[in-house]
Amino acid sequence: MESPNTSPRMPAHYYRREADRVRRLANEATTPAIKTHLRGIAEEYERLAQRVAWSPQPENETAE
Repeated sequence: MESPNTSPRMPAHYYRREADRVRRLANEATTPAIKTHLRGIAEEYERLAQRVAWSPQPENETAE
């Protein structure tokens, strides 16, 4: 039995767009700790995009 997917997988371009958005927020932030935190979130979105882009697509999903 397959383990249930707890959250739907989004396409890689979604995660890249979110990474760009969070990087813009980091550039506008005035607190160094917030800048660092937001940059870390952007990096995580980039990792998610890479993981989705390199993983096989289930039969019921379409490629980008």
